[in-house]
Amino acid sequence: MIGADELPGERPKSAYQLPTKQNTVLRNIVWAIVLTMVVVIVLAVGFFGVGSDLEREPLENSEVDVAATAERAQDVADFPVTVPATDEDWQVRSARFTDGQSPRWTVQYTAPDGDLVTLAEDTEISASLLSAEMPGATVTEQTSLRGAECQVLGGGDDAEQTGIACQGEGFGILVHGAADQAELEQLMDEALAAIG
Repeated sequence: MIGADELPGERPKSAYQLPTKQNTVLRNIVWAIVLTMVVVIVLAVGFFGVGSDLEREPLENSEVDVAATAERAQDVADFPVTVPATDEDWQVRSARFTDGQSPRWTVQYTAPDGDLVTLAEDTEISASLLSAEMPGATVTEQTSLRGAECQVLGGGDDAEQTGIACQGEGFGILVHGAADQAELEQLMDEALAAIG
C-alpha cells in the first residue's frame, strides 16, 4: 500500500545521480569565475610584484631633468621660471608647466627629512594659487627673503603643512609642505637666488 506522501513514479534523489543540465550550468559558471580570478591574481602579482623595494636606486633615465623642463616652460611663461640650485639631499620628484588661464610652474621635491615639498610659481601670489595649493591657509607671519616680501602660511585644510609665499616683480613663488620651516626657507632662498 502506498502512503499519502509517496507518489507513484517519484524516487528519492541519489547523491550518485548523473548531472542534469541545471546543476552542470551552475557548476561551470562557478568554475569559470574561480579560474578567471586565479588568472587575474597571478597576472597582477607578476606585473605589479608582491611588494616594493624602498631602498632601490632610481634608474638613470627616470630622473627628472628640471633644467630642460624649465627651459621649455620659459618659452611660454609670462614670468621668470625658477630652478633652485638644491644640494643632493633634495630629490626632484616631478617638474611640470601647466598652461591655460592660470599658467603655473610646479616642482615637487623630497626634502632632506623625507617630506614632500612643492614649489609653485605664477605671475603673482593670487587667491587661485593659494586655494589650489594650500586651501584654507592663513598668514601667520611676515618676513623678507632676498629683498622679496614674504608671508609664512599655516593652518587650513591640511594643518600639518606650512608654506612660504614670496611676491617679486613679475612673479610669485609658493613653497609648501610638511617639512620644517627652515627647509622651506632654504628652498625659497634658492628659488629667489635662481631668479636673481
